[in-house]
Parts: sequence; structure tokens; C-alpha cells
Amino acid sequence: MIILKNSRIINRRPYLFLLIIIVSLFNSFTCNAQFKYPTARKEAFDSLIHGRKLIDDYFWMSRKNNEKEVTEFSRQQSKLTQTIFDSIPGDSIIEKEWNEAFTTLDDELWNGETVGEYIYYSRVIPKEGMWYCRRKGLNGAEEKVLSSVKINGQRYSIQKRVFAHSKSLLALMLTQQGEANPQIRIYDIDKKEFLIDSIAPVMFNDSRGVSMTWLPDDKGILYSQAPPTEIHEKKYYNGMIKLHMLGNAVSKDEIVFGIDQNPQIKLQPHETPYIYSFRNSPYLVARIRAGDNDNYAFAVHYTELSGKNTPWKKLKNYTNLGDGFDANGNYLYAGTKDIPGYNIVKINLEIGASPEAFWQQENTVIAVTDNNHNSGIIAGKDVLYVLTRKIGDMRIIKIDLKTKSASVLPLKFKGSINSLSLSGANDLLFASFSATRSVQYFLYVFKSKETMSVPFADKVYDAGEFLQTDLMWVPSRDGKRIPASLVYKKGLDLTNNNPLLIDGYGNGGAVTDLGYDPNKLPWIMRGGIYAVAHVRGGGELGEEWAKDGQFPNKMNSINDAVDVAEYFVKNNYTSANKQLIMGASAGSFLVGNAINQRPDLFAGGIFLSGLPDLVTNMDAAGGREQKSTGPLTTKEGFNSRYSISAYYNIPQNNKLPAMLILHGATDYILSMHPVARYTAKLQEMQKGNRPILLSVDWNSGHGGSQSELLYILKFALWQTGHPDFQLK
Repeated sequence: MIILKNSRIINRRPYLFLLIIIVSLFNSFTCNAQFKYPTARKEAFDSLIHGRKLIDDYFWMSRKNNEKEVTEFSRQQSKLTQTIFDSIPGDSIIEKEWNEAFTTLDDELWNGETVGEYIYYSRVIPKEGMWYCRRKGLNGAEEKVLSSVKINGQRYSIQKRVFAHSKSLLALMLTQQGEANPQIRIYDIDKKEFLIDSIAPVMFNDSRGVSMTWLPDDKGILYSQAPPTEIHEKKYYNGMIKLHMLGNAVSKDEIVFGIDQNPQIKLQPHETPYIYSFRNSPYLVARIRAGDNDNYAFAVHYTELSGKNTPWKKLKNYTNLGDGFDANGNYLYAGTKDIPGYNIVKINLEIGASPEAFWQQENTVIAVTDNNHNSGIIAGKDVLYVLTRKIGDMRIIKIDLKTKSASVLPLKFKGSINSLSLSGANDLLFASFSATRSVQYFLYVFKSKETMSVPFADKVYDAGEFLQTDLMWVPSRDGKRIPASLVYKKGLDLTNNNPLLIDGYGNGGAVTDLGYDPNKLPWIMRGGIYAVAHVRGGGELGEEWAKDGQFPNKMNSINDAVDVAEYFVKNNYTSANKQLIMGASAGSFLVGNAINQRPDLFAGGIFLSGLPDLVTNMDAAGGREQKSTGPLTTKEGFNSRYSISAYYNIPQNNKLPAMLILHGATDYILSMHPVARYTAKLQEMQKGNRPILLSVDWNSGHGGSQSELLYILKFALWQTGHPDFQLK
């Protein structure tokens, strides 16, 4: 999960991975950066795994019976972090700059989507805040749909929303305190009220929330429900797909798919089910995300749903790539693996036969999913739209379903594209944006073959007068060329030893498409360079690039990040005391391990919602990432995971860079204890005077909280020596 992406939030403050306001003072510190950290006790522990001996005096923190002690340790660390950041000036200055920057986007729309005759979108309404709205057609009047959610006196955050196919109903996944209390409620858009239906608990299939979809006739919804257990890992895996008919008691919901439910379907322990329906097809698809193997899928006609006896058909020889598919009638049009790009295949859902090749263009990388996790493949009545990927220069291919003739949609701007949705039978709504241009929605009209801006969303903010972006290719140690996207203040001399922040992910084929983001401006306008390293393991350059950064080649992702950092220093873009590296979730692998490998290249690291120990951690991420990092059941897999476990590879007797470790207490996939252990060990092993800081947000989850970016910016400016952001 990458921070600082193009997005908007309710109060025009940074929306993702942003930090908490903690409370009181703990432990004093001195202005020469010699910090008095809360100390953690040691308890001797060693274990032999695949011939390797692990010695860990802080392993006790990962035992359930020590949870209270670990929580108190983390609270004291957070209090110290709060005290330190309170002593660094600049809060009001940064907040003022954010507010001014976001004010320029007040007329911008986002979360655009077409449903039936309506176009839905989010926007800030002056003096009212964030609203979800709709218009009937391009010229209809704006109608407010939903603002904040309050039910029976309780406030909720919207984690995910799914529209009914033809009725004015909206299924919402709601949470509290970050990712706690996940549940589904149904909102009647016309009546502006919630139905009595209330479904809980539901499960997080991934960072987007629960997998849920409407029946094709909109009489009910299918959703994935967490198993009845308190074991953290099992709440994520092995959920059941259940059917809820509107108006029925939840106790009547039937299981239609799941582990040990159908003797013909043998799901494995680390597999997660997802469920899909389609606007133009009566079929349902159950996709299985496998922890250590390729994904696969099943299908059934929705009228054949019959509880545990539902006759699901496995789609033969189909290796799916996440959400990259859509259906028309009896056929699924889907992305599947090929090198260097991906293939589009056609699958008969009625019989589940092996896929037949439908379309591929040589040297074209299909964007199977966009950076909002929406499908990059949209099936209309007569046409298939396919999003193709090139960093900073994406395209949409239109393919005739009968003749397979293909053409490129005319676009008004060069940049990135996402949020594709079908309008009517064959028209297409989509969003266009870039690192210097805000989000703008366009409609491609199938009959006239024209691309027009949506008239009520035709204002775009162009930051090109003061921002510049470049794509560069950095040589790696093994001869590859690593793409890196840079955003910086226009006119900045790039080779003048500037502060530089490297961001990266490089896991599971995920991508980072840069958009204009005012959250970064306090850094950039003070002479900082923001760089995204598109390292191997990501999907920016296709399947081969993604595969070359996963087991048994996962170290390539980390080496790429180090090589990019070294290039920046060698070529005077920055220096070691002005360069930081940042990563969230699986991107944290880059942060901890790049610093371990070359502590001399960095002033600091920002470790967000991360996992420092991949060999003893048994949370959900430990199983889910086996394909990427290696299976723990084999010696080769264990050694791979050990090599990229930042916790076990901290260099001895070394002056380490500063580290800011941020975590959400209600994180659906990662517990707090691994980062508490990591913090204690880093603080013990630090031989220099740069700080090692942990802050836990007790009311947020894997996606972070609203004020975290303030800490990130102040930390980055502090550690790179900006005179206005030093300890007082």
C-alpha cells in the first residue's frame, strides 16, 4: 500500500497513512538527539528452523500472554514520539499550506462511477464538507446521496461501497476506529435511509475491505464472512461466501462457497475467496487468492445457487490476475499471464472450458487492475475496453467483441488513467490525471467515437507552472534499468545535493501511478525531490518484471531500491544525510532491508504498517505473501524470507539512519507486536545518535489515520536538516 497517492479526504487533510494526536509526556530527551527510550525487558529465546538458529531476546513480545505488556511498551514509545514531534515547529505552517493547496481542488470530482442512468461521484461542498452525489446523465441536476454515516448514535467510516445493478441501492462496508467492527449495511439512495439489514462480522479480503457483490437481479447480496474465531490469521483466510436476501434475518444467510463446504472443491488453508457478479451477465465468479500459488476461479449461474450444494464449475486452466475481468452473457473476458505483457482470454462460463485466446498486442502491458483496484477490462454490449500500461502514458484499447478489431481511444492528455466504468450499453467513463494535473473525468461515446470531458467535471487544476516530473531509468547491479518517477519544484537543479524521499512498493504486481497530490507540496516546495522507484516485483512493466521481484528473486526488489538510492547519491541528486526511503505494507520490505544493506546511503527510513519479521510471524500477511517471499515449509522459502526479514539483518555496531515506525492498532492484517519488537531491537543496536521512533495509532488500521503525514513530513524535514523543522 503506497502513501501520498492522488486522492481526496473529507476535511482536505492528507487521507492515507496519516498520524494520531497522542497524549502526554514521557521520558525527557536532549537537544543533541540522545533519546531516553522506554526500555523493553529481555527474555532468552532461541529456535532452530531449517538448520538456522534464531536468537531473539524480544520474541516474548509475540506471545499472546504478553499482549498487555507489549501494548504498554508501545504506548510509552508513542508518547515519547509525540513529545519529540511536539518540540519540532511547523504544524500550523504545513496545515495552512495543505488547506490552501486543497482549496484549489474544491471543484474537483473523484470516485466517479456510472450506474444505470446515473453518474455518481464525491466532492467537497462549500461549508458542508464531503458528499457523495449523483446526476442523471451528463446534464442532470446534482443530488446529494450520502455524507457521514451515523446509525443508532454510532459513527462509522465507509470502507467500501458496491452499487446494485439496476435498483437504487448501495451496499456499504462500515468500520469503526480504523478497521474494527467490520459490517455491511444497505442504503436506499432514493429514500435516503438505511434498510434494516445488518450483516456482521464480515472479513477483510484485502485493503479494500470485504468482497461483496449484488445478485444480478438485485434481490440480495453475496459477501465473505470471517470464520467465528479469535485467531488473527483465521479471520483473514478461509472465509465463507454467504448469500443474504434483502429483508431476511442474517441467521438465514446460506453458505454458498467456502473451505470444507463442497466435497468437489478443495480449498487450501491460506486461500481467500472473492465473489463477483456482472452488469451484463447472469453468472457469478468466485475467485480464489492463493497464498503460495497462482489464483484460480469458479463460476455458476446465479439461479443455480443452492447453499452448500451450489454446482460451481472450476474454470479450467485459467490463471487469473486479480480483478482483471468482466463478463458479457455467457462469456468472461479476462487477463491472464503472458510475457512481456498479458493476454486477454475468453472463457465460456456455462461449461467452464479452457480459455481461448481473444486479444494480445505485442509489447503492450495490460493494466489488469488500475491503481484504485478496479478492473482494467470493461465489457460492454458490443465492445471490450482494455486499459494498457506505460508509466505516465497509459492508453485505452477498444476491441470489437465480434471482429476483434482494435483501436486506441482518442485522449486529450498524456498521463495515467483509472476508474473505468461502463455507461449505458457501450460508452465508457474514466479518469485521467498526472503528477502535475488533477483528476478529470471523461466520457467516450461509442457511436460518435468521441472523447468528451464530463461537463460538470471539466475544471482541472494544472500545477505545471510550479511542478515538474521526469521519468528516469537507473542502471541496476545486474544490468536491468529501473524506472524512477521524480516530482520536484520547477527550476530546481536536480544535481545540487537536494533532500530526496524515495517511495516504493514492488510486490505482487501492484503499481504506483503518480497523481497530483497537495500532500507532498510542503516537501517539494522546500526543495525536496519526491521519487517513486518502480522496482521489480511491481507490475509497471508486465509479468516478467513482477516475477523477477518475487520468490526466489525477491531480493531483486530490495537491491533495486538500493541501486536507485546509490545512483542519486553518486550523481549528486542528493547525499546520504539528505536521503530517506519510505514504504508501506509490503513496501516496508524495501525500507528495512535497504537500510540494513546500505545504512551509509540514508538519513532515515519511514516504515509504515509494515512487517519486519517474515519467519516467525503467523499473521495473515505471513501466509498471503508466500508466493512473493517464499513458503516457510521449505528450506529455500525459509531462507528467502529470512534474507528479507529486516528484523534479523540489522547490521552490528553501526550508526544507523533514523527510523519512523508507524502502525495502526486495528490493522486487519498485521498485529502490533512485530513492530514493537523491531523498535526495541533497533533502539538497542543503534550506535549513532539518530532517533528510532515508534508511533501507534490506537484508532486506525492498515490504511493509517488522518494526521500521520504531518509526522512523516516533519520527520523528513527534520532529518534532512531543514532549519525550520529542528528540535527546540
